Amino acid sequence: MRWVPRSFPVEIRRELIVANLADISEQQLEQADEEGALAGNHFYFDMRGFSWQDVRAALEAEIVVINRLKSAEDLEAELANFEKLQATSFDDEPALWGLDVGVAAATIALSAYGAIPISSCNAGAFGGQHQARYPYVAFFLPKALAQEFLFCAEESNVGLLCDENGVIQIYGQGEMDLVRFAETAWARFRSPEN
Repeated sequence: MRWVPRSFPVEIRRELIVANLADISEQQLEQADEEGALAGNHFYFDMRGFSWQDVRAALEAEIVVINRLKSAEDLEAELANFEKLQATSFDDEPALWGLDVGVAAATIALSAYGAIPISSCNAGAFGGQHQARYPYVAFFLPKALAQEFLFCAEESNVGLLCDENGVIQIYGQGEMDLVRFAETAWARFRSPEN
């Protein structure tokens, strides 16, 4: 089976009330890293501390993988090959850092901003079985970054919501929406006006 573009039936909204954003302490993060669980993700691993150069590298690597998947004669076989590469990659040469294709660069961009990524899923946009209904990345957002994130979400046309626990989620209607968010974040970072 070849890759077919997908769209996800989710309304794009941008609702962000700074007072509702959750604060998380360094102690809570250390405990989450030790236990491997944070905010409902029982497979949590610490994705903090990435640089803007890592964002550029993630975008380049992710686009290569996406193009391979989109042009593959057998999408599921190509995805299985990529997942084997992920399982055997090393920390110094990770294959999209173990993240789903389509959300990896966005996750790295969130980290470069200073946000704390919690979980992500591409909703099966590039094959495979996934539980999410649409591509997303969930994260803790420092209040000082709220306005910048709102600008970036608007510019890249992705959704931005805060749940009842103060966790933020960026999400999209298409397989490339969160890649576009990462590209927009990279461009905003490089812009002399920001």
